[in-house]
Amino acid sequence: MRNLVRSFPVISHGEGVWLWDTDGKKYLDGSSGAFVAGLGHGVREVADAVHAQMLRVGYVNGTQFTSEPTEALARRLTADAPAGLDRAFFLASGSEAVEAALKFARQLWVERGEQQRGRVVARIPSYHGNTLYALSISGRPHYKKYYGPMLSEVVTVSSPYPYRSPVDDYDMHGAQWFADELERKLQEVGPDTIGAFIAEPVIGSSAGAAVPPKGYFPAISEVCRKYGILLISDEILCGTARTGSFFASKLYDFEPDILVMGKAIGGGIVPASAVLVKTAHVDEMKRGTGYFMHAQTYMQMPTITAAGVATLDYIEKYKLVENARATGALLHEELRKQILPLPHVGSVQGVGLMAGVEFVADKATKAPFARSRKIVEKVVNTLFEKGLIVWPNVGQANGVDGDLVMLGPPLTIAPDEVHALVAMLRAGILESLEAV
Repeated sequence: MRNLVRSFPVISHGEGVWLWDTDGKKYLDGSSGAFVAGLGHGVREVADAVHAQMLRVGYVNGTQFTSEPTEALARRLTADAPAGLDRAFFLASGSEAVEAALKFARQLWVERGEQQRGRVVARIPSYHGNTLYALSISGRPHYKKYYGPMLSEVVTVSSPYPYRSPVDDYDMHGAQWFADELERKLQEVGPDTIGAFIAEPVIGSSAGAAVPPKGYFPAISEVCRKYGILLISDEILCGTARTGSFFASKLYDFEPDILVMGKAIGGGIVPASAVLVKTAHVDEMKRGTGYFMHAQTYMQMPTITAAGVATLDYIEKYKLVENARATGALLHEELRKQILPLPHVGSVQGVGLMAGVEFVADKATKAPFARSRKIVEKVVNTLFEKGLIVWPNVGQANGVDGDLVMLGPPLTIAPDEVHALVAMLRAGILESLEAV
């Protein structure tokens, strides 16, 4: 949300995990902006690659041409992708990628003569983008207050959310509980009306970096395969090495039919996103209409894909997957030691360099603060004044109430910077929640 009642500092420059405004104030970017600047700030290698590509050719129409960086990025992403995802195309934002993925799934069913499969199963809470259909499948009930008449009907099931799980033993029995819930929902609405199931391998700010229980995605996938439903993995926020695995799906044995990426894949330099699909599905369209009935102005833009190739080079050169895993372990250890024991901190969760901290009115009952108290706004504003940037979310507890912050610093963060981040976070939480 763009705050209309505050003034915004003017940023001068950034380097690594730090930003400076024009008044000389220094900020630790604890969320990579909106989880976009995954390589940190001031990355010359990516900027140089984009500049060089712009001088060669900045734009071509993706319905008429391909380009060397586009082909290179497709080869490299699909070489290590989850099984079967061997084709890729590129767009300019995560919302665009989600819309394109859903259109791809829908067209497959039309090509197969199953026009009745027009519905999507999504999870609550979740988030998949801000364009209207992506927002429709986002499990954030409070958005309906503003946009309800504009949104499409979507079938929903529960998200795996350990802190607020309906299952007593989340890790032992969670996978089967959620799979059973999905099957009941499919029987209720008619499985032959469902075209796709979409899920984030690790949920973003909607559930504070919630990780699934062991065996969740194999169990969910078994139900979907039983009814022929396509599986879509949304890795826009949790992908691109954020979890300590380049593809978050691989951490949880999730083998989707379609995978979407965004945010950090552009290196924090250009807007970028990717959709990965299977050759077998592309071939079905070739034998049918011969077209994928989707195009956008910046599809396959060479400047976007040049940034993507340079981002992959940087991640490999500086071993950022490994750093996300190792330094992420330190981050979570420090959060458990320094943050979880604090009054009004209900949970700390996540994986790699992706973490959520949830605030509650009562730790014993997990009761959230009333939304009217704007608790997370107080926390975020205090942290901002102290020079720490985090990403807030509200409404996750019951669709209205709930306060949390997300942490997702650049993948280049060093151990001493992790300690600085946690110290600033602790001080800001204690100060802002002292009198609540």
